[in-house]
Amino acid sequence: MHRRLSQMVLVVGAVMALVACREEPELIEQVRAIKTVTVTETAGGATRQFSGIVQATDSSSLSFQIGGTVQEIRVDIGDQVTKDQVIAVLDKEPFELDVQSAEAELRKAQSDEQHKKSEYERRRSLYERDVASKSELDVALYAYRKATSDVQNARAKLNLVRRDLHYTTLRAPFDGSVAARSVDAFVEVPAGQEIVRLDAKGTLEVAFDIPETIISRVAKGASVSIALPTVRDQPIAGNITFIGSAAGTANAFPAKARLIDPPDAIHPGMTADVTLPLASSDAQETAYLVPIAALAPADEPEQGYVFVYDAASSTVQRKPVRIRPGVGTDALVPIQEGVQAGDVIAVAGVTFLTDGQRVKLMQP
Repeated sequence: MHRRLSQMVLVVGAVMALVACREEPELIEQVRAIKTVTVTETAGGATRQFSGIVQATDSSSLSFQIGGTVQEIRVDIGDQVTKDQVIAVLDKEPFELDVQSAEAELRKAQSDEQHKKSEYERRRSLYERDVASKSELDVALYAYRKATSDVQNARAKLNLVRRDLHYTTLRAPFDGSVAARSVDAFVEVPAGQEIVRLDAKGTLEVAFDIPETIISRVAKGASVSIALPTVRDQPIAGNITFIGSAAGTANAFPAKARLIDPPDAIHPGMTADVTLPLASSDAQETAYLVPIAALAPADEPEQGYVFVYDAASSTVQRKPVRIRPGVGTDALVPIQEGVQAGDVIAVAGVTFLTDGQRVKLMQP
């Protein structure tokens, strides 16, 4: 019995010795992965929506520089044209006759000039030999100079009628599409009357009017949202490129907003709704929109906390923020104080985070 007890004591001692020799297990820190968003979008005040018309940024009303009878129009609404393509042609016959007449007048003037030149040289020779008087020489010189002036006038007239003949052909000044056609063939048109309106290929814009009551709260360059019936579920971003300096109809100021990357389905002439933010009428500070999931509640109203990620230490810092009332959406909250553009903040599981906690960014 004594021997068996001694063996058990030895076994227990050996086990305890082995346990004592083992190293204490290392505690591994758990680094939480967080989802983040970068603060960029500012919170505006009220917004207003206005109706407008899509138009090409570059558009030109094409007309003849001379009057005449339209002989043919080679394009129609919707046609695509290239630079220097013939758009319309006037009846050339009257202008060709004018050119022929001017050419004949020039030949006659040149012949008369040559005759007057010969007469002047003859009178000068006689005067040098004391056969002709000084007055006779002066008359011959005057006639020669007048003949030279007549040649210059005839040549200028010929250039003008040749130019008019050239203007009987109307060409496209750039690549584009025909947006409107105003006349038909065999119609007499005066100089300057629109024949077609050509929209250049490229950027599009929306023309709309801004009432005088809010014009002071709209700035050139402001971002806008543009909705069209064909793509109403996908608003198009844009920015204001023009605001008129004088009010027009109904005391409204003309304005234009350029469409950024519009889809191919958008064409000039379509209707559009332009939604633009209005600058605050008071001196409120800039606020930033952040997801509501990034906000941890505080004890005071219009107060809260966010966790800002510090890339240098891979930790989050708990920062108090102040909320601007009356602005925002169901998913976004306007932060008046506590964040700034460029801050990276946690947007999920913020109730489980602590100030200074080590974290890692969640992989996309």
